[in-house]
Amino acid sequence: MSLSQDIHYVVGAQGKPTAVLIDIVTWERILQALEDAEDVQLARQTLTAITSAGGDLEKAGLLRWDQVRQELLK
Repeated sequence: MSLSQDIHYVVGAQGKPTAVLIDIVTWERILQALEDAEDVQLARQTLTAITSAGGDLEKAGLLRWDQVRQELLK
C-alpha cells in the first residue's frame, strides 16, 4: 500500500488543490507520527534540563512519580 494512493485531492474552480481526503488508517498514521515527534522533542528538552541541573532531577524541575500520583488523585 503506497501512501500516495491513499491521498485524494479536492480541486477548486481554479484547478488548484483546495483540500485533501485521506482514509482513516492514513490519518491515524499521521497522528501517531506527529505524537512521536512531539514526544521526542519533549524528551530532548527534559534531557537538556537534567544535564543543565547537573543530574539533579528536582533542580531540573521534575517531580517524583509519587508526587505526580498524589496530585492526580486530588
